[in-house]
Amino acid sequence: KVKKGDLFTIGEGKSDIKTNFTPSFQKINLKSSVKIDDGKLSFSVCKKNSQKQLQIKSLNDGIIKNGKGINFPEIKLDTPVLTKKDIKDIKSGIKFDVDWFALSFVRSKNDILAVKKILKDSGRSKPIIAKIEKPEAVKKLASIIQAFDGVLVARGDLGVEMGYEKVPTIQKKITSLCHEYGKPVILATQMLESMIYNDTPTRAEVNDVAVAVNQSCDAVMLSAETSIGKHPIESVKIMSSIISRMESEISNDSNYKGLNPLVVKMDTQISICHSAANIADELDIKLLIAMTESGSSAISISLFRPKARIIAMSPNKGMSKKLSLIWGLETIHVNNFNNTDEMVDMVEKHLRDNKILKKNDQYIMIAGVPVGVSGTTNLIRVETLN
Repeated sequence: KVKKGDLFTIGEGKSDIKTNFTPSFQKINLKSSVKIDDGKLSFSVCKKNSQKQLQIKSLNDGIIKNGKGINFPEIKLDTPVLTKKDIKDIKSGIKFDVDWFALSFVRSKNDILAVKKILKDSGRSKPIIAKIEKPEAVKKLASIIQAFDGVLVARGDLGVEMGYEKVPTIQKKITSLCHEYGKPVILATQMLESMIYNDTPTRAEVNDVAVAVNQSCDAVMLSAETSIGKHPIESVKIMSSIISRMESEISNDSNYKGLNPLVVKMDTQISICHSAANIADELDIKLLIAMTESGSSAISISLFRPKARIIAMSPNKGMSKKLSLIWGLETIHVNNFNNTDEMVDMVEKHLRDNKILKKNDQYIMIAGVPVGVSGTTNLIRVETLN
C-alpha cells in the first residue's frame, strides 16, 4: 500500500520496491519520475542512492501489485536490449514457430540486431516488430521504421513516458511514416479498456477504434481486454464490428481508397501495384491477386487500400502467415509453379474450386517474370475466368 508523501527506495537488493532486472541509473534531473502500472502510481525522484537504487516520493495513493510495469521518464538507464527472460522467450517463440516477434522499449534501429542474432543462431528468419514507447524511439522514428519489419504504437507506455497529451500526434506521425516506408503499423493499448469489466465499450473507445481505421492502420490490438478481461469474446466481436462498419462507410470515398497511394517513394513494383488498383477501380473488378515470393508486392498493393478484395498467393508457407497481419490481405499457400501458364492455371483452379469467382468473372493478377525470383514484380494481367 502506498500513501501520498511516503518515501521509498526502488531498485534491486534491499529496496522497498524491487525490480526483476538489475538497473543502472546513469542520470537524473528535476523532471525525473517513476511510474508504475501504466502511470496509475506516480513518484518523484528525490535522489540517486547508487547506480542500482533511487529514493522516490509517492505522489498519490494506491496499491503496488506484483508483476506490474515500471517506467522511468527523464531518467537515463543503461539497460541491455534483451533481458535473460527476453532471450528465453525468443527461444520459446522459435520452438513454437510464432509468426512475428515484437521487441519492447526499442531505442534505436540497432536494437533489432540482438533479436536477429538469436534467430540466425537458430537457423530461423522471422519478421520483427518495433514497439514504440520510448522518447528515444520517437526521436529516431524514420531509421527504426526502415530497420524493422513492422511497428506497434504502444500507447500505454508511450503516454507514461512522454505525456498523454502528446500521444495522438505521435500516433499520427508514426502511422504516416509507416505508410511512407511501406511498413505495417499496429495500434495498441486501451482500445476497449472498459470492456475488461463491462460488456459494452464507451462511446470514446468506439471512436478511438474508428479513428485508427480512418488513419489506415493495418491492425488494432486488444490487450488486457482479452488476456485478463471478463468479456474477451464480446470485445473481439465489438472491435470487429466497429472496424467493418467504419471501412464500409469510407469504402466509397475515392479520395481515401484506390487512387492516392499511402507510400511516398515510387518504384517499379509500387507503380505496378498502383496501376492494378486503378484498373480494378475503373473496370469495377472485384478481385486482385498478388503472386508473391517475399510478400513485398502484396504489402505494396495493400498500401493503395483498393476497393477490390486482395488475395496474396505464395509458395512460401511462412510468408503466407506473415502477410495475414497486413491490411486487407487474405493469404493462401500454393504449390510452386514453373512458368506463367502454370501460374494462371493454378490460380483459376483455386478460384473455381473455392467458388471465389463465377465463370466469365474478371480478376487482376500481379506477378514477377521470371517466376520464382523474389522482388521482380513487373506484370499485370487482366483475366477472365473460363
